Amino acid sequence: MRTWFMPAIVASLLASQTLAQQETSPRDIAADHIRSAAFRPTSAIAGSGFADLAGLQDIVGDARIVSLGEPTHGTRECFQMKHRLLEFLVEEMGFSIFSIEASMPEAYALSDYVIHGEGDPKKLIEGMYFWTWNTQEVLDMVEWMRGWNVKNPPETGKPRLQFTGFDMQTPDVAWKIAGDFIAARAPDLKPAHEPLLKDVQALAASASLGQVTRGWTSMTGAFPAEAARGKKLTFSVWIKTQGVDGWAGGWWRCDTPGGVNGFNNMEEQQIKGDTDWTKRAFTLDVPADTNNINFGFILSGDGVAWFDDVEILLDGVKYEDPAKFSFDFENDAVKFLSGGSGEYAIKRSKDQARSGKQSLEMRRRPEAEVPKVEPADVRDRARKLYEDLLARRDKLVELQDARSVDWAIQNARVLSQCAAMFASDNGFNVRDASMADNVRWILDQNPGEKIVLWAHNGHVSRGGMMAMRSMGQFLSETHSKEMVVFGFATGKGTYTAIKQGEGLTRDNVLVVPPDDSVEAVFQRAGLTTAILDIRGALASSDATAWAATPRPMRSVGALAQEQQFFPVVARDCYDVLVWQGETTGSRANE
Repeated sequence: MRTWFMPAIVASLLASQTLAQQETSPRDIAADHIRSAAFRPTSAIAGSGFADLAGLQDIVGDARIVSLGEPTHGTRECFQMKHRLLEFLVEEMGFSIFSIEASMPEAYALSDYVIHGEGDPKKLIEGMYFWTWNTQEVLDMVEWMRGWNVKNPPETGKPRLQFTGFDMQTPDVAWKIAGDFIAARAPDLKPAHEPLLKDVQALAASASLGQVTRGWTSMTGAFPAEAARGKKLTFSVWIKTQGVDGWAGGWWRCDTPGGVNGFNNMEEQQIKGDTDWTKRAFTLDVPADTNNINFGFILSGDGVAWFDDVEILLDGVKYEDPAKFSFDFENDAVKFLSGGSGEYAIKRSKDQARSGKQSLEMRRRPEAEVPKVEPADVRDRARKLYEDLLARRDKLVELQDARSVDWAIQNARVLSQCAAMFASDNGFNVRDASMADNVRWILDQNPGEKIVLWAHNGHVSRGGMMAMRSMGQFLSETHSKEMVVFGFATGKGTYTAIKQGEGLTRDNVLVVPPDDSVEAVFQRAGLTTAILDIRGALASSDATAWAATPRPMRSVGALAQEQQFFPVVARDCYDVLVWQGETTGSRANE
């Protein structure tokens, strides 16, 4: 037998193996890793058993907080999977508190049904205000929670499964609970605090997106970033003003992974006083890494401004999409702008037009129509009410049980949080810090019990959302080691949201994930559903670098939007990713 040619064969085999390794791209390695490391639920429907979820016990471990996110506020299969995960956490791991991104006292009312069977669950869900939760999926989960408590009465030794909420954007019910308590147990506080609700409501009316405008207003639209990346923009609009003592203008903002890189709002043009129709314009270069573009119109100070005949040129080519943008403001059905505040009246005006029959009008309201509240004063008074009750707690528990006293004080705190949000220049951060405080309060009221949180991906994220701090970030400061955060991602399909000009619709389309996105990595793995622990992801590893470096990931709120992807480092935001390849819109309760 000849053996002299064996080294050549070995060398040839080694060369072939090396070549095969070289031909395996980092994308293929990442996809292989997901296929091998993820476990694959066979269903998103509760009641399907737990054999395919066994890996969750090791992932959750001894955590006291499990946060469940969502990629949009209207995704049916995501809601169903969250219900199924709640079922697992309750039945297999002893979790006993559920808490949702909804106004705190209104959400707590659902526990009357879940624990005692009192009330109509549909009406109670509707009483949480948000259409996002008024769905068949949430109703099914509430009915399951009620069924669990029926099957596990107190004599079994298991804690009651509670339905709670941690948001604080609406003051009315919180004030009623605190106000009734004050009238009964601390009547001397009533005269000083009785006007508070009216003032907080007036403060809210003068705010926009949680921010008090204090003498200016803006209308905002979203522009498709993919159409403008790397191009020279020329933005022009015809403007007419009357009695403007600040300035009026059109504006444009480019967001990139490193922050805002490209902005103009015409302030330097000083468009003010009384001016006839004049074409105003600016140019800027849109960065190639732009991931979000917003544009719109602004009015600062008193007076009125009209805007008409907007033109957008990209590398000298006129951009038009009549189905999405009515740049001449003639088509009332095309409502591509949102925003405004209580200090200003905004409408499409038939009284003034540069061409056609109407224009966009932004007008400072007469002083008599503007709410007469000082934001800092309302904030401070609401805070003092909370502090006054808190200081009396020990004496108040002599008159009433501690749990009822603490609940009244907490509702005063919710009122204070609401006022602070509306009085702040950064209401988003105030809201998320307050939600984290409310979660901590729920845990303090239930020592030793474990909680499941339900909210948007952006709120549960450990790494914040865009330039804002998130509830998950604040909770990480005190509960990092006893919290596990699940982020959700979906590849294609539809979602429920409010579409401008049409209202609530289920057929809003999920934009195709960018090739470098988190979602695209999962799509290449070819899995229908997957749950993947990403806590050990390393930027230096081809298998996991996608989770440890900045990548676009879908984030859609309550409004339908074209720009759906924003940069995140998935590992820094979430401990676990739940992938659902195709999803549909949530279904509203009748």
